[in-house]
Amino acid sequence: MRPEQTLDLTALTLCAEAEPVVFNALAQALRPPPRLKVSEWAEKHRIVSAESGSRYPGEWRNHRAPHLIDIMDALGPDDPAEDVVVVASAQVGKSEVGINFTGFVVAQDPGPMIIVLPSHDESIKYVRTKLQPAIDESPALRSRVLDMTSKSERGSTASYKRFRGGFAQITFAGSSKGLQMLSAKYTVGDEVSEWPAVAGERGDPVAQLKVRTKIYERDRKRLWVSTPAILGTCRITNDYERSDKRRRYVPCPHCGEYQILKFDRLKWDSDTWPHKAFFQCASSGGCVIDHLDKEAMVQAGVWIATAGEDGPGDSFPAEELDHWKSRVVPGRIRGFHIWQAYTLFSTWNSIVAEWLEAKGGHERQRVFTQQVLGEAWEDRGDAPDAERLHASRVPSFLKGQPPEGPVIFTGATDVQGNRLEWAVYGWSEGMTRWLVDWGVIEGDPNDVGTWAAHDRMMQERRYCPGGCDPLEVDAWAVDSGYASHAVYNYVRGRPRLFAVDGRDGRAEPFIGAPKKREVRWNGKTIPNGVMLWPVGSFALKSDLYSAIRRTIAGPDKETGQWSAGSIILPGDMGLGYAEQLTSEHLMAVEAKSGVVTYRWDKLTGRPNEGLDIACYARAMAYHLRLDRLTADMWKALRLERCVVTQPEAQPDLFSVSVAAPAELPQASPKPAAPMVRRSRGKIS
Repeated sequence: MRPEQTLDLTALTLCAEAEPVVFNALAQALRPPPRLKVSEWAEKHRIVSAESGSRYPGEWRNHRAPHLIDIMDALGPDDPAEDVVVVASAQVGKSEVGINFTGFVVAQDPGPMIIVLPSHDESIKYVRTKLQPAIDESPALRSRVLDMTSKSERGSTASYKRFRGGFAQITFAGSSKGLQMLSAKYTVGDEVSEWPAVAGERGDPVAQLKVRTKIYERDRKRLWVSTPAILGTCRITNDYERSDKRRRYVPCPHCGEYQILKFDRLKWDSDTWPHKAFFQCASSGGCVIDHLDKEAMVQAGVWIATAGEDGPGDSFPAEELDHWKSRVVPGRIRGFHIWQAYTLFSTWNSIVAEWLEAKGGHERQRVFTQQVLGEAWEDRGDAPDAERLHASRVPSFLKGQPPEGPVIFTGATDVQGNRLEWAVYGWSEGMTRWLVDWGVIEGDPNDVGTWAAHDRMMQERRYCPGGCDPLEVDAWAVDSGYASHAVYNYVRGRPRLFAVDGRDGRAEPFIGAPKKREVRWNGKTIPNGVMLWPVGSFALKSDLYSAIRRTIAGPDKETGQWSAGSIILPGDMGLGYAEQLTSEHLMAVEAKSGVVTYRWDKLTGRPNEGLDIACYARAMAYHLRLDRLTADMWKALRLERCVVTQPEAQPDLFSVSVAAPAELPQASPKPAAPMVRRSRGKIS
């Protein structure tokens, strides 16, 4: 054999030996990536940016939020669900589900996608703080999403992310244009309970978004995420009720009983701080579940479909776990409800602290119910019984003579065509309100003489609760809905007076940011104008009715004390005024889109001036930041303001003079005691 032949045979032998390696490598390169679930993709590829504000920047780890795993996986192609509904409190990671879902679509199962936020500002914030940082930090996304700096028209923009095989359009619910001319296989509706009832002239934005997915009926995926709003009109709660209603069950570390963590089983030691919160087990043994057991317990949690009459109830023994895990409720809507007790990002002690702070305050309790418990707030709008309210008066408390109790006073005036009606309310711990004084000034509100009489009335309003030195009214609202420029002209230059304007929207705050208004009086435009303060009539009326119901329930039978947040009424208040305070009710109104909203309507034959005045006075209390005062701050304020000057004695070497009541202190960055300041800005 020639040497050349020997070399050829050697080469052939080497090629034959190498062939399996080459072909295996080629096959591996051509093989499609492994099919992952959404949660698996997030665990393997998602990088959490520090810019997002996350407590744990870096690689996404499912064990930090085990309650999100099943929610994410329901969005994958292997789950038959087409709608995934997430009702959740704040700070449980619900928005991260949408980010991980978007990442999965981009990298694993591309297609057209629409992401909708409640408002334009929210859509911008979503991109800046959540979506774009996730794209920038995660190589699996950064390499697929086209750069925003590309000069090509095929590049991405802030609100339009282009990737191979699809796109993600980010818009907001108030824009019907953002929901037009697009079809989408995937949609994300974030905070849907805050969406408006109508977008443009095309009706309900939820219905508009669903239409965009019509051609993908067999394999579409729609994620709906929100903190709940008001019961009856809350979109996310209504959708959850139509779902299989999954709840998170966790095992007791002592007896193994699987159970839903319910707020009424959260207990605490009132004599310690922090309060050493714990859950009482739902089993008959009532085991004490300490917070130290929380992490292991929530990691072992399972989602169970509870819809239907044959569901598992609030708890079941461990031996029934397999039975309930296999339970299937027909339908293509997966519903998940989760609240802060389950998250590893907050403690049970913090939940108790928030509850104790919210207790007694209508608005604070609403926020706690929605943001912590993840439940819709029930705004009871039926008019309370005026006769029962009238029967709840305190005989020893007479008009203009408040007993020891109120510390701060706010007033309000309602302007009518031929008169001014006014009232003064006092405020004490727990935002308990006291109807201290009221009256009517007859006269045309366009006549300066009428307002001169109003000035005299205000100058005479001095109150001595419990015999303390006289206290004046700290802030006074004047309704500008009628004779607006007469009101503007009157309040300008008077530091304690505020021109207010009622706003009907359910989302309007008790009092909003003021805007300057031009003042036209006697044919002239007054320089510098006046600040007009918007007040949220809807929320204020709900708050008042909550106080009235506490009053009708009566004082505690053992202590005789009224519950915090009640309205205390003087014994000489007539039935007519009680009827004014209860003169409206909530009425359901169905829009053309089919969405039901609510509005306050006046009961036939009842004047409502007293109700409006009570609401304006409450807005002033909120403006003075009384809602933020803790028990210790109320105590300090009471000691400061409720000074009783001793009768002047015969002077001698040992006489001590008693100082007059101190003026309300001015704001400082870090007050040592509660501070209330009269000004047109916010009060510190």
